[in-house]
Amino acid sequence: MKEERITINILNWLEENSWQIICYDFPQSGTGILLHPNGDNRTEKNKGGIIPDIIAVKDKIALFFENKDRFYLPDFDKLNEIKMQSNYSDSLNQLLNGFNVNDIYYGIGLPDSKKDIDKSKQQLEKIDFLISTNKKKEVTIHYDVNGIFANA
Repeated sequence: MKEERITINILNWLEENSWQIICYDFPQSGTGILLHPNGDNRTEKNKGGIIPDIIAVKDKIALFFENKDRFYLPDFDKLNEIKMQSNYSDSLNQLLNGFNVNDIYYGIGLPDSKKDIDKSKQQLEKIDFLISTNKKKEVTIHYDVNGIFANA
């Protein structure tokens, strides 16, 4: 299952559950929003920037998704760093200005593959949620430490 399909399935599922999509990106599409590191004195325009796969808001909560077509440890590390160090908070706050967001949660979207999900479950301390999707467009919540998908 390609990353684009994973992102589309998750976008549709979020919208069906009343999440407002702020931005999204498909691999190599250039459609996403580039977030810059805080206090960045860049000499290159996009150096250190990241493009989230999906950012959505609902009920004063923002979700920050990284989606992959397989388990990819660097995304878990990246989300943990963003979450723990708040090193992109200026860009995130600017993007979410006007949405009355109190909390941002970080998670991963994957294909419904036992191997990839099992590997991901070994990294749960780095993220707030883990979801998967399949070719039938179904979404499964594997981990939701804050109960943000309790009504989904």
